[in-house]
Amino acid sequence: MVKTILFIIFGVLLFILFVYFAVFGRALNQQENHIGIIFALPEAIFSSSAVRIDSQAYLTRNSAFFIKKMEEEGFNYFEQLGAGYIFKKEGESYTSISRMYSSYFMIFSWPLKN
Repeated sequence: MVKTILFIIFGVLLFILFVYFAVFGRALNQQENHIGIIFALPEAIFSSSAVRIDSQAYLTRNSAFFIKKMEEEGFNYFEQLGAGYIFKKEGESYTSISRMYSSYFMIFSWPLKN
């Protein structure tokens, strides 16, 4: 009985690891907070919002989800310039930089004051 339970747990962990490498295999050589991304991944997959990885980054499936999240934080979307997203808040201008993490996900930095 105990061996069966351990076998099932081990199999589930291997499956999760396989899925993670299948989705993010090429991205693992990037210098990112991979542990934070692993914990943010389930919410990013099943929600229509950006998910905070740590104090300086968000994981999301597309830029519209990130813009929506920043508007919830009190920022007003102004424009996009390449990989930079410009926001306004209380008369100040802020820039957030985006980059692709994998084929399916983007990472955005917390908006910094210009």
